[in-house]
Amino acid sequence: MWLQRSSAAAVAKAAAKAATAVATVTAFATLAVATGQDAVVDGKCAVAIIGGGIGGVYTAWRLAVDTNTVKPSDVCIFERADRFGGRIFSMDDVPGYKGYVTDMGAYRFHRQEHPLTRALVEDALELETACYTDLTTSLPMDVRECPKAVRKFVTTRTVTFMGDLDADKAPDLSAWTQRVPYFLSEDERWGPGQSRRERRRLTDVFSGSKSLIPELSSRWDRLVDENTTFEAAMALADEAIGAVRRGKYKGVPYADVSVVQVARDVGMSAEELAMEEGFQSVGATIFNGNLLQQLILTIRKKALERLPLAAKAPAADMVLPVTGKGKSRKRAGMLTIIKAMLKAARDAGVRVYTGHHAVGVYRWDRSTLRVEFADGGYVTARRVFLNMGKADLRSLGAGSEPMASASADAARRVDATLSLGASKTYCFWPSAWWLADLRLSAGDGQAQGPAISATRYHDGPVTCADAVNLTSCRGGLLVSYQFGDETQMASGLWGASHADAPYSPTSGTDAVTVLERRRLSPRQRLAWNALVEGLRDAHGPVVAARNRSADGAIPEPDVCVLASWFETGLHIHRATTTLSGSSPGELFAAPAPGLAVHLVNEAWGDSFGWAEGSLQSAERALHAHMQLPPPSWLNGLVHKAIIREFNNGS
Repeated sequence: MWLQRSSAAAVAKAAAKAATAVATVTAFATLAVATGQDAVVDGKCAVAIIGGGIGGVYTAWRLAVDTNTVKPSDVCIFERADRFGGRIFSMDDVPGYKGYVTDMGAYRFHRQEHPLTRALVEDALELETACYTDLTTSLPMDVRECPKAVRKFVTTRTVTFMGDLDADKAPDLSAWTQRVPYFLSEDERWGPGQSRRERRRLTDVFSGSKSLIPELSSRWDRLVDENTTFEAAMALADEAIGAVRRGKYKGVPYADVSVVQVARDVGMSAEELAMEEGFQSVGATIFNGNLLQQLILTIRKKALERLPLAAKAPAADMVLPVTGKGKSRKRAGMLTIIKAMLKAARDAGVRVYTGHHAVGVYRWDRSTLRVEFADGGYVTARRVFLNMGKADLRSLGAGSEPMASASADAARRVDATLSLGASKTYCFWPSAWWLADLRLSAGDGQAQGPAISATRYHDGPVTCADAVNLTSCRGGLLVSYQFGDETQMASGLWGASHADAPYSPTSGTDAVTVLERRRLSPRQRLAWNALVEGLRDAHGPVVAARNRSADGAIPEPDVCVLASWFETGLHIHRATTTLSGSSPGELFAAPAPGLAVHLVNEAWGDSFGWAEGSLQSAERALHAHMQLPPPSWLNGLVHKAIIREFNNGS
């Protein structure tokens, strides 16, 4: 450990604890921990980073390695757990499937929509990536198009809409029929002979040339014109973002109203909202965020679609890190990104410690802060980066910085930040039935049950003796990815209810529960039965279309791994009245005026739910408050618009 102590006894206790620490555990679960020789030094850091997620590790890497702005030994990372990554959780030790790397949290990024992540991974760290939808990672690096991920079926309120499995076509929902299990008025029905040509959607509020937002709809056609250059698209996006930041809906600023509120105000019914949830893996829940945030994301995303990409990596699509060559090439896990930065930082001399639970940040003197830890230790620093979401920030207490000295508007924006619960479940089989029997290698199926929601057939580590025919594969499948349904039961609550222990900033546990078929407790058996039965029920129509029986086609798995992110899921910024003209990004970069404490997490960036948001928040704080130069590997226009100007537009 590397801390000051309030007593000699505390020092001895800490040194003894550190001396028993294991240097490394699993390659992916734990990267490194402090050893006894680090136990007591002078207790000072120039920069203390609390949290070893991607934003925290990136901050250390940028300061000590990429720019060498701060002496590496003056940078300290303190992580509460015995692993790094936070919601980036790459397992490679699933019982019976060691080496089958499985991302239990964050798992992919988009090469154009997430320019900071892409440039960091592919250009700065020189890691290889592959199409997320390429199950066997066998496509060449410069593939022009990734395999399409088409929805195979949708089941909502017990009614299943099937796509064409062989033609790879999604279910036809282009027109209302009597089979649609929602009570819709004649004015809410769509298709030939109906009141509406198309189904009314929440996205109609903030997207398209017919958007309800005139500042966007008037610019939409130019923004999406394929002949528009990247430079022109970014300038147009700046103009549009500036306009929506000044815009209002019926006299209410867009930041003060949610997408759902606007949709309901123009007549969208409760049944239409329920249908949004039923037909989508993420429906109305996420659109309770404020309208301005969604508008800015949409506008900037359209401009970034013009961003030129090098041909050395996959197409403009979702990708993930890979490792190995030829037949040994496989998915490496998102933690690979953190591992690469952390190794470089440690090699340079950055001090890195696990098992350090920060419980408060306080003023020490006019230029120094004191970070206190649960075991009684503390460290002083001139600058502190808090790599944590809202739940972790609140667990520090109202008397801790930065909230103790936060501006009124920053405090309000933190209060209005909402964490949406989520859960992911992967199950593993010795024979990949979805490939061999159902011939489903890409796309997803949308069910509506508490245990099984969105099943993605291209998501999961598999190995195949024949990567073309896919008849001899084994490995894992993402059987359920849940963010919300119309009852909110699936918004991470089912997973949390069946986890071995709650996972929160103060629990001392982790997010993953392992269910082994031959070693189930009675409580785990309840979860197991719900997963197996739910999977068979959800795939009943698909199995029937392939002339199989559900029990025969879908055997019990060997093991399932459940990750519950109920209190620490993705964050959205709810609608609230604001108290200043500052954007959330500006406020979160330094919530307490004049105090060198910065918030770094996807909760505090624009791209909620993605690693991009965490990197944005880190880079903004570094540039605005430490005057760090723009990354040499990042597009200059991207840095200017999103980092330097906080995506505020013109």
